[in-house]
Amino acid sequence: MTGTLHAVRGRKAYWQERAEITVKAVAASVLAWLAARWLLDHQQPYFAPLAALLGVYPTIARSLRESLGYAAGFLAGGLLAIPVGLLIGPNALGIAAVLVVALVVSEWKWFGDQASQVAFTALFALLVGGHEVVSYVLPRLADVAVGLVVGLSISAVVFPPVRLSRAENALLGMRDTLSDATARLAEAVTEEDGWWSHWREHERQLLGTQDQAHRAYDHGRESLRANPRARLRGYRARWQEASGPWPAPRLLNALDQATANLRSIAGTLREANDLEDDTTRYDPTFRGEYAHLMRCVAELIRKLPELADAGSLEEADGMQKRLEAPHRSPGTDGPGLWDPQKELLRLSRRMLDDVRTPMS
Repeated sequence: MTGTLHAVRGRKAYWQERAEITVKAVAASVLAWLAARWLLDHQQPYFAPLAALLGVYPTIARSLRESLGYAAGFLAGGLLAIPVGLLIGPNALGIAAVLVVALVVSEWKWFGDQASQVAFTALFALLVGGHEVVSYVLPRLADVAVGLVVGLSISAVVFPPVRLSRAENALLGMRDTLSDATARLAEAVTEEDGWWSHWREHERQLLGTQDQAHRAYDHGRESLRANPRARLRGYRARWQEASGPWPAPRLLNALDQATANLRSIAGTLREANDLEDDTTRYDPTFRGEYAHLMRCVAELIRKLPELADAGSLEEADGMQKRLEAPHRSPGTDGPGLWDPQKELLRLSRRMLDDVRTPMS
């Protein structure tokens, strides 16, 4: 039920974001068209609304990055088309010449995702402008400048995005899935056979929510960069990184570590169940106590990012220490170099350390 609630909140945040982007994109395109017509007296300033769209992305950092890349690509393409149009013209030789140079120039990394604009603009300017390419390119450059300014202004002023709630809901969804997977693995501890295929389903679901959480977190972190609204939430808005009280990085790190340890526990259980030498396996008493410990860990995970109450932590830690006690003295290893009980206890100890770490 809790996981479904987080999913609903995540979808709501997504559609809210799309609605805001739509409003901003429409407003930016219309205003850019009007500005170019009335300020520059261009009757068909079609590059102005096109450029304005590139100033409207879910985050200010990306809007600025894509806008600068487009401006650089358009400028480079237009400058390449001018000498080809004047010297060769819009013919087969001119097309070949402008594309060869434009495609080479577009490989420079500072064009970013807008590298294709170099060749597109150069070819478009050559074919439309022809021998009058200068009189075609210069007004278009002005249209692009107006469009980018309008788009970036709208992006920064209207709904400047701080996308933290979507990331927080995704992290809580990952937390709940991890807790459920831990509880399921606790049941598997007491099962000899047949549990692995069921665990694999839980593992795939866990990895899927982990991937979603990482993408939502990256999106939320980028939304803070160069964002004036970030200061209202106690963050220092910077281009490279925004620092502040957001607990998501610490929670994500704890969940990632706990996920890795849980998967290692599952792998250890499977390997131990496949052993032919029963002296290296664990007895039913250990299985039952370790299963109870894992159920306690599952409950502790579900309380994140809040710190668990002292009683719950003390109970889990006490169980961990009791299970560790027989393995602390020398000469307690079973035959061989690998003791599955010690490995399981090492991993559950790390999971306990993960969930007891303060998130704020």
